[in-house]
Amino acid sequence: MSNLKHLIESAHAVVPKITCEEFALDQMKFLIIDVREGSEIKAIGAIDGAVNVPRGLIEMKLTPDENQLHADTPIVVYCGGGSRASLAGKTLKDIGFTNVQNLEGGFRGWKEFSS
Repeated sequence: MSNLKHLIESAHAVVPKITCEEFALDQMKFLIIDVREGSEIKAIGAIDGAVNVPRGLIEMKLTPDENQLHADTPIVVYCGGGSRASLAGKTLKDIGFTNVQNLEGGFRGWKEFSS
């Protein structure tokens, strides 16, 4: 198994998934973080209300008790399909956030669900 595949599987194991249906029921309660690059968002859009924090900047931009964020802030992360979001979600958990979920299917899944 490649190192990247192992890292992604490890992240999937610690970051629970939320389905698009579950997310849609109470979307407003979450801090929604889009971990894709800005060019991806410009090309295909984003979920309304999402904050763009590319995966490589998570540790520098988000920490509990800064930016009025608490460790138990409900967070949903997403990317294009789910792998980068799991890695970002694991990083968020590693730096102290306790209520992090990965949007199952990522932005592609959300577009399919919401259309």
